[in-house]
Amino acid sequence: MIFGVAALAGFLAACAALYGRYRLLPSWLTGPEVCKLEAGGCQALFRTKEAALLGVPNSALGVAYYPLLALGVRLGWPKAALFAAATAALAITVWLARYLLANRLQCRICWVGHAANAVLWALLLRSMQH
Repeated sequence: MIFGVAALAGFLAACAALYGRYRLLPSWLTGPEVCKLEAGGCQALFRTKEAALLGVPNSALGVAYYPLLALGVRLGWPKAALFAAATAALAITVWLARYLLANRLQCRICWVGHAANAVLWALLLRSMQH
């Protein structure tokens, strides 16, 4: 249950961030400081180089990652492979969270995704120990 909620929250955050890369988002989804980054509004954060750490939008990776991770758990894919994927996602989360904190940027969508990654990683770690 918790795994499914976290995966769904991460997926929805990724969808919103991907939308925000190309369209204007309301400030309640991002935070007023993000909206002040440039004229045009709240999508500014989702167009930075940090929003595409691996060359494609991080949000596009999330749109694929969360459903695949949930599918893998449901179908009983190897736990080590699922945990490796979650560890990669957590590493990206740590990098991006540091960026947000260092630059004093609010990004509610981002923090939902980061929380989802942390919860999913912890749950997969726990499953590896059993």
